[in-house]
Amino acid sequence: MTIRFLLVFALIQPIFIRCQQPSKFDASQCEITKGCHLPEPKDSVGMGVAWNLLDDETLELELFVNTDQANGRYVAVGFSDDDQMGNEPVIECSAIAQQPPSLKFSFDKASGKGNERVPGDFSAHFSDVSTSFQDGQLYCKGTVKVSGSSGNEKVFKYDPSKEYHLLLANGKTTAKGLGYHKSQSSVSRKLRLAENSGFDKTQCGKSKGCTMPDAGSCYNVDGGIGASYRPIEGTQNIEFEIFGPANTSATNDVFVALGFSDDEFMNASSVIECSQLPGETNPTMKFSYNPVFNNTRIAGEEAIRAKLIQQSIGKISDGTVYCKGIVNVGGDANEPRIFKWNKDQGYHLLFAAGFTNANGLTPHWGSCVSILTFLDQLDNIGFNDAECGVKKGCFQPTDCDGGCDEIASSWQVLSPNKLHVELTGKVATTNKYVAMGFSTNGRMGNNSVIECSSFDNGKFSMTFSYNLVNAHYSNLRPSTDVSTLFSNQRVQFVDGVLYCSADVLVEGNANDQTVFKYEPDTNYTMVMATGETKTNGTEMGLGYHHGKRSVAPAQLLSDYIPPTAAPPPSGGGSFDSSACGKTKGCFEPTSGDAVSYRVINPSSIEFEFSSTQSSPSGVYLALGFTTDGQMSPANVIECSSLGNQALSMKFSANSGYSNSRIAGEEAIRSQYITDTQTSYTDGKIYCKGTVKSDGNANAQIFKYTPDQKYILIVAKGTASAGGLGYHGQNNKYRSSPLLLTDLSVNGSSGSTVTLVMLHAIFMTVAWMTMVPTAVIFARVLRSSWPTLKPGGLLIWFHIHRGANLIGIALMIAGFVLILVHKDWKFVTAGWGGKHAIIGIIALCLAWLQPFISTLRCSPNDPRRPIFNYIHRGIGVIAMVLATTAICIAGYHFTESRNVVQLVLALIPISVIFALSIFFIIFNNVVDVDTKSFTKQNGNNSARTEDIPMRPTSKTETETTWTIRSPQSAASPDSDSSRNEVPLEKKRLWVNRFRELVVYGAVLIFVAIGTILSVFFALGLNGK
Repeated sequence: MTIRFLLVFALIQPIFIRCQQPSKFDASQCEITKGCHLPEPKDSVGMGVAWNLLDDETLELELFVNTDQANGRYVAVGFSDDDQMGNEPVIECSAIAQQPPSLKFSFDKASGKGNERVPGDFSAHFSDVSTSFQDGQLYCKGTVKVSGSSGNEKVFKYDPSKEYHLLLANGKTTAKGLGYHKSQSSVSRKLRLAENSGFDKTQCGKSKGCTMPDAGSCYNVDGGIGASYRPIEGTQNIEFEIFGPANTSATNDVFVALGFSDDEFMNASSVIECSQLPGETNPTMKFSYNPVFNNTRIAGEEAIRAKLIQQSIGKISDGTVYCKGIVNVGGDANEPRIFKWNKDQGYHLLFAAGFTNANGLTPHWGSCVSILTFLDQLDNIGFNDAECGVKKGCFQPTDCDGGCDEIASSWQVLSPNKLHVELTGKVATTNKYVAMGFSTNGRMGNNSVIECSSFDNGKFSMTFSYNLVNAHYSNLRPSTDVSTLFSNQRVQFVDGVLYCSADVLVEGNANDQTVFKYEPDTNYTMVMATGETKTNGTEMGLGYHHGKRSVAPAQLLSDYIPPTAAPPPSGGGSFDSSACGKTKGCFEPTSGDAVSYRVINPSSIEFEFSSTQSSPSGVYLALGFTTDGQMSPANVIECSSLGNQALSMKFSANSGYSNSRIAGEEAIRSQYITDTQTSYTDGKIYCKGTVKSDGNANAQIFKYTPDQKYILIVAKGTASAGGLGYHGQNNKYRSSPLLLTDLSVNGSSGSTVTLVMLHAIFMTVAWMTMVPTAVIFARVLRSSWPTLKPGGLLIWFHIHRGANLIGIALMIAGFVLILVHKDWKFVTAGWGGKHAIIGIIALCLAWLQPFISTLRCSPNDPRRPIFNYIHRGIGVIAMVLATTAICIAGYHFTESRNVVQLVLALIPISVIFALSIFFIIFNNVVDVDTKSFTKQNGNNSARTEDIPMRPTSKTETETTWTIRSPQSAASPDSDSSRNEVPLEKKRLWVNRFRELVVYGAVLIFVAIGTILSVFFALGLNGK
């Protein structure tokens, strides 16, 4: 009998289920009349939950799952405080064995222990239940009493003050409880069940991108307007949400429109709107278009809408209009005004709110504009470091000498000839750059660069460049059109933060050195920098980074995991400064950095290195040996960890402006550096070793000369697998010249730096201030103060002679200082040699001038012009040569302000030539043959006398003018005298004009001499 009953029940079960008000899940009312959690298709076979909280004790609930049969299947939702399954009440829609599906309570036991059905009869908790299984969907709907049960605490009790994660799962079930769901589960965001519809801000930047302009970007709208966008993978569809204020005091026919613009202007923009037109009961998504500054309907839009917009829902509640829908953004072939998404393009999203009428949208009453937005960038905040080391390689430096300004870069290998590159950083204005160089030697020079830059106040964009380093640094710009090599380019400049990304073709170009050629098997050192761009006419380039630069360890670009740090050295040893001057010589430029040397014999020297460093890996302290104080060329011994290599002593060499590895150095090192010790203790790296110092066939290896005085150059910084990085302006030190056998010399760099600084200051003041002052007084003011002759000589001559003598004294002192610094040896190599030769010729000519002056003939002698030409010619040549020597020093002998120093050095001679030409023209245009002056008589009356501009006679000791007294007022020619008064005043003012011009020029000379002296002092001190 029992068997017959079961057979009959099995036959009638489908009919029984369908009799219970058959229905299916209706997603169209999600976010309108009910809240929904519908997992992505990739996360489930298709399931979901919907809820509508009727009051604090009653919940309307729907559950569905797509399955092949109802029997023994379930879909369930757990209400959890966290996002983990365990210890939470569950409401399930399940069909146990052959029973019909129904809603039930169950409980998830502690994590990993499964689910158990709550025992007891709780049918009173469920009402208005309908269930079905049709078209492959198991579905339950009912009203659930969620006030809990006094007899069993495992029955779900709703707490209005709490937020819940909805844990959704499906699988097989038995009478005991729900079976394991395997991968068929999903967790919602944390939410309040009372919030069953509308815009969900918590998912912005997670599952969808959002744009919500603030009040500062709006007109007549104080926030509360925005949109979300979520591209659906593998389709041309984007799920949009649009919301905004609904002023329904007059009518419910309102709209919020979303325009897509290239330039922040509304005209010529495609629009997706959330609007309720007259006669409609709810707002829906529609297409429209802004031809100029008004909105127009599109003919046939309803048919296009039906084809391109799916699952459109909308509502007006609580003063907000809201729409949600899935839009096919592939456009319409027959209607170009329909929005068509260009993935490579960013859009300014334009929002408008207003009313509708029978013709469409009326002029808006409020509007907003967004920042540049990319619809497939969900966070829209630029650089996402969560993917670093997983989906992309990243470099986010923090050790820049000048501050890193939050620069960062990433790279992803898309193919053997294509990279996806991101660059970001804090950039205050346009005309800046963030750049990443791909180096194979660990330095900025001679490598391709990908940059994001702005020139001439233009927009930021990505391009290639090339850092060329030979005698000078220069940034080469592309010689071909490289714009086509950057696709999917995104540039965002918001609130001082620059973000740029693009897919970059990196297969090189034989005709354009700037284009990077990627070699998959090559280890690259990423070099990042930021600074200002330079524009000079048609010439453009990246300016100096001023220490805002950093170098990453070398790695394969396809290896996204950053190289591991080198293991800390396990050895012992530390620097003993108490032995300095006793058993070893020392150079300690700072309290945290020191080197020592002990000559064991002419072919063997023991060296020690100690330096404060933040890590034992990727750092260095280097010791260079030079005889002229210049960084290059120099042999180097270093204590370094190259990238992730272990700390050790090595040889290297300085050439040009950089340090380079020596071919075969590892083999040489193993024979030439012995008895080594390394350690990292208390934040200090330490190396000690005995160096074979009698030389090698390779001249780049240090060779000791016993009687040679060396200037030690110590530098510290970061290192990569390619070599030593730039030490910066504050991490380089020079010693005084010393013998390595003289242990009593402490190597202090103060004396040698002081000598060079004083030489620069004395020469600068002499040639930039004193000599120009002497020249300009003699050239322009010979006729000033003709009656004032202290010591029998005119004022101009006193100043001319005095300034020149002071200048010559400074030249002599500066010359002696540099000879002492150079140990009385003359250097002819490089720019130092050119500077010395030109400078000595200028000095000799300057020193010759006083002796030539003693041979001058009288002013009236017919041969006097010959003397004048010789005297002035030698002076001009000396000034030109001295200016050249100072320009060489300003441009080549310091590490910063080179161009500024060059320009400043050219100003005095330019002023002299300019004023000389000006007054030649001025004298021929203005009548200045005589000058007038007023002299006080004893009776306090004023007498005006005319002094000829040129003297009546000249001798070796004096100059004579014949002064003509003016006629008295009672003279018959008094009318004529009165007519001459304006002319006399004119002459007086012309003369005062000359003097004022000269005073201004002297102030310029003093300022130039002072500024250049300060710059040279700072530059020669490494600042």
